Amino acid sequence: MFVGCGTALVTPFQKNGKLDEPTLRKLVRRQIQAGIDFLVPCGTTGESPTLERAEHLRVVELTLEEAKGKVPVLAGAGGYNTAGVIALAKELVALGADGLLSVTP
Repeated sequence: MFVGCGTALVTPFQKNGKLDEPTLRKLVRRQIQAGIDFLVPCGTTGESPTLERAEHLRVVELTLEEAKGKVPVLAGAGGYNTAGVIALAKELVALGADGLLSVTP
């Protein structure tokens, strides 16, 4: 499923520090239009260590909405707290992520 070139997405923010949802949606659409094989939201390139839990889930949710099954989504689920990573991973799977990318806590 995760074969070829996958883009580790950056997480765009507004000047006020909030997630820039329209820009994230455009970024995801652009990657798909360019022929990317899969998307990786909230890896370490996506600022996952600094995102609040709700923001992390929202980034993956938006990515899944824009991908609409056109390309797989490999959601970042890393962290330093084992129980927290497990809980996050379960939430990402429930959202519909096709796979999880995680460093060992």
